[in-house]
Amino acid sequence: MKIRNYLLAAVAALTMGMSSVSCSSDILEHLPENSYIEDNFYESDEALMASTASLYCRAWFDYNSRALLLMGACLPNDVYYRWSWPSYTRFQVTALDQELGDIWKSFYSVVTLSNATLANIKTKCGPDVSELARNTAMGEARLMRGIALFWAMHIWGPVIVFEDNQTVVDNPVQPKIVEEDIFKFVINDLTAASELLPEKPSEPGRATSYSAKGMLAKVYLARSSWFTPGERNAEDLAKCKELCLDVINNGPYSLLPDYENLFKYRYNNNQECMLAMQWYKSATMTWYAGNTNLSDLAFSSDVIGGAAAWANGRMTMEMAGQYKYLDDKGQEHWEGKRMWTTWFVPGHHYDYINIADGGYTYAADNTSMPPKKGVPGGPDDDNDGFVSMMNSPLNTYIQRLADVYLMYAEACLGDSPVLTGEGLQYFNAVRSRVEEATVSSITFEDIMRERRVEFGMEYSTWYDFMSWYHWKPEFMLNFLNNQMRTYGFELSMGPNGEIIIDPESIEEPSDVVSVVTHDNIHLPFPEADVIQNPLLKQDPVRYNFSE
Repeated sequence: MKIRNYLLAAVAALTMGMSSVSCSSDILEHLPENSYIEDNFYESDEALMASTASLYCRAWFDYNSRALLLMGACLPNDVYYRWSWPSYTRFQVTALDQELGDIWKSFYSVVTLSNATLANIKTKCGPDVSELARNTAMGEARLMRGIALFWAMHIWGPVIVFEDNQTVVDNPVQPKIVEEDIFKFVINDLTAASELLPEKPSEPGRATSYSAKGMLAKVYLARSSWFTPGERNAEDLAKCKELCLDVINNGPYSLLPDYENLFKYRYNNNQECMLAMQWYKSATMTWYAGNTNLSDLAFSSDVIGGAAAWANGRMTMEMAGQYKYLDDKGQEHWEGKRMWTTWFVPGHHYDYINIADGGYTYAADNTSMPPKKGVPGGPDDDNDGFVSMMNSPLNTYIQRLADVYLMYAEACLGDSPVLTGEGLQYFNAVRSRVEEATVSSITFEDIMRERRVEFGMEYSTWYDFMSWYHWKPEFMLNFLNNQMRTYGFELSMGPNGEIIIDPESIEEPSDVVSVVTHDNIHLPFPEADVIQNPLLKQDPVRYNFSE
């Protein structure tokens, strides 16, 4: 079968390889020594768990390899790769962009593997597989599928939805689905997952019912204004708050005291991690099971033990301004811990990088800030040997508890201009953790800034932007078009930790930065898929839930 488009490529690659994509029997502590035969793949609870481990790694491999960086950090203008993918920061992505096709395919890799898992559970479980194991596996599959479709809708709007992979193999010409029905589909998936999954992880790194509830809260928050610009739906906000409080009060999660530890490999699956892509730790890259994005993040081989590093990404000028805030007395402050955890800050010493040599100091005379979050150091003392070219031992967060805290505060704010009561304590808890000043009131703009600095380079910013766009469309268009989407500037650090930008170093953009409008805020579909599937040019249709 000749693959003719990215969607079919995702379906074919994942469906044909179902018997060999298992990652391990206890998430990714080790790879399986033997492959299961598909006809008796699910003869035991252990075999079923081994198969669903691939939902945490193989399913997300294509997305994690690069798509998340371009969508979650470049497009919202957190980071700029001048020599690699400038079109994403300049908002000039076309339907012919190679990376765009890979992004589209990456989401359907998750959908496809989730669909295949659900189908196999129904037809290939032996009599010794427990109901608990079946429910947990189905919950994991529905959780991942719901997340993938939710994110895809943020990028393209109406997208293709299918539950049977054979449908796409037989006929890749599938219609887009209206967003109302995508929300319904995703809510159905995540609600089912919250009912099927256990309250505590069956083993470290596994999803729980509270993992699903946390993502479900995010869906309700987004839907609260998706179809009613300027006004949030009270029922959706109430449901979001209910789910957030359930997670906060009853879930097995708590904030990790030291923010910096969240991004060290020995703290994978920590107490704050609600859901993460799980990656196999080894001295060399294991394709489809390992974290490949290290070399796209590390600016120098010096910070990853001599392994190849080719990243030219740097913090943008607009992002630099996010680390400045005013306290209740109107005094100006600059973030400390979250800034040097997210970026290499000139003059800052990292004692957990190059431990054997006494640590690593990013030279004080450097005039830019490359990404630090996602760059764990070298292989030896830093990471027990688990670092090499395109090989990081860090898991990739999908959601952590701080997200639930800030979602609850946002839902409490609702359409009000200022929040002073319930919900503010969770906003302040996130700030207190990093030793920043608490506040007596917050606005929507405060929530925007807080989320950007808390989750910077965790690849969630564009999804936040698109949810806010549906709530405040003109505000967000104005915001996006006034971001400084340019590379050329030099910075230094002031005596109080402030970022000082040399005004004479600021370059005019050498290329036109596109104006973001209602017509182009969603990315185009890959041209290869549009050619093969003309329905992508047509209006979306309703989903047939009866099937």
